[in-house]
Amino acid sequence: MKLNVINNHHGQDSKAWYTLKPLQQYHDAQGIPTMWGLAVGNYQRAVDLDNNKKPWLFCDMPYWGRWNPLKQAVNPEGEYFWRICFGDIHVTEIKKDLPHDRIKHIELKPWRKSQGDYILVAPSSVTVNSYIGQRDWEQKTISWLQKQTDMPIKVRHKPRKNGKSGPAYADVPLAEDLKNAHCVVTSCSMVSVDAIIEGIPVYCHPRCPSRPVSQTIDNFGQPCYSDQREEWLSTLSWHQYTQQEIEKGLFKTMFEEMYGDVFA
Repeated sequence: MKLNVINNHHGQDSKAWYTLKPLQQYHDAQGIPTMWGLAVGNYQRAVDLDNNKKPWLFCDMPYWGRWNPLKQAVNPEGEYFWRICFGDIHVTEIKKDLPHDRIKHIELKPWRKSQGDYILVAPSSVTVNSYIGQRDWEQKTISWLQKQTDMPIKVRHKPRKNGKSGPAYADVPLAEDLKNAHCVVTSCSMVSVDAIIEGIPVYCHPRCPSRPVSQTIDNFGQPCYSDQREEWLSTLSWHQYTQQEIEKGLFKTMFEEMYGDVFA
């Protein structure tokens, strides 16, 4: 495995190093470009690699098992996961026959087929919406939904506070917003992962991580009640790793198995 691990001058205390540092054991300047997030030059780099159909790895926050400063303060030795995806910011296809041992702790709720109280719209960041070519996704999607239904619409933006972002900074817990939702509509938000686990139908962009078990937005009103949620969750579980798992080679083993010769 040869990876060109890109150092965009991330600060010494940056979360990026939890992934990039252990990946440096595979560093080769001629290897597959490997980056953290879409900031500091990575946005255009990702666009160019995608447009030219070149292989690349994207690292960011995970689908679950997320690090936050409070957790680290309480348990400095705790293990946290970090997302690693091939050729896009999310994995959007189910990989067949993967072990399910990493999802045993997840309880899948039955699909919610009864009428909820509102549609929960969960926009991705402007950066991500721009990356998928829909910078005005939020405004256009809400306007379109209002023409399709008279059901109330509740909007949940990515929580942000004092320059930080993520669930730890939310004033309203995600579980509260999901509790009475009829469905979730999103571009690429990982809110969709929680929704699917809770049995709430999702409508999303094709580059959303929940796409394999969701419906596209233009088919609003025709919910997907997939029977492949376990296979989908297993796929997500093998696209996130702890720092120790990267160091010890589990990431390398699994990516070579899932993606074959490109990582040989």
